[in-house]
Amino acid sequence: MRIQESLALVASLHFGISGPLDCHVYAVRGPSETVLVDAGPGADTEQLLRNVAADLPGSRVTAVLITHSHVDHCGGAGALRNLTGCAVIAPEASRDIVESGDEETCGLRRAREQGVYPPEFRLRPCPVDTVVRDGDRFSAAGVEFTAIQVRGHSGDSFCYLTTTCGRTWLFTGDAAFYGGVLGVINADGSGMEGYRADLPKLGGLGVQRLFPGHGLFKLCGGQRHLDCAIEQVRKGFLGWQIGQGDLLF
Repeated sequence: MRIQESLALVASLHFGISGPLDCHVYAVRGPSETVLVDAGPGADTEQLLRNVAADLPGSRVTAVLITHSHVDHCGGAGALRNLTGCAVIAPEASRDIVESGDEETCGLRRAREQGVYPPEFRLRPCPVDTVVRDGDRFSAAGVEFTAIQVRGHSGDSFCYLTTTCGRTWLFTGDAAFYGGVLGVINADGSGMEGYRADLPKLGGLGVQRLFPGHGLFKLCGGQRHLDCAIEQVRKGFLGWQIGQGDLLF
């Protein structure tokens, strides 16, 4: 699903453009190459790549950028690396999980028990070519990003900031969503302690285009949604959380 000339949504369970387990996977075209933001779980990687070819024709995938190590975001990295030769870029805290296929730490074992994933589904280990840390500035497929650690959804959650076509974009993974929704879930490593420490980093960025890992995205006024969440936490309140009132899922 092409969003603009240099951006497409190439996997998403919500929009029905790939498999039923996929998070939002974004394809960002640089000067001559393409970087994917997140990898999906790996169940429908070939469809994801067909979508890239249809939406951004002639642009080769040379990097995939992981926001965190939950399986719906990182599980497809190995298949993408094998099929395209792309580099895998991930937070330093995600590296051991992605490389070892640690199903306990990434939450897959519990998710299988809850019926989210079929019993035969497994996390495929994948080498990580480059790790990023909070505040790092780096290039992927010729696109310049800044890494921002925002713990809360998980202990290794990162957002990625870039300026493209004169506009500020933020890819938030599961750290923050449309409407100021936050990503606290009933899982180890998830909670408000991380948000209290890290959510203020998303203030004052002037984000226009907000691209979360699930649900609606914004092509203008994205900062307002972040500021809503920041203000609720600053006041000592719990804002909306993913899953409440059937939000997002």
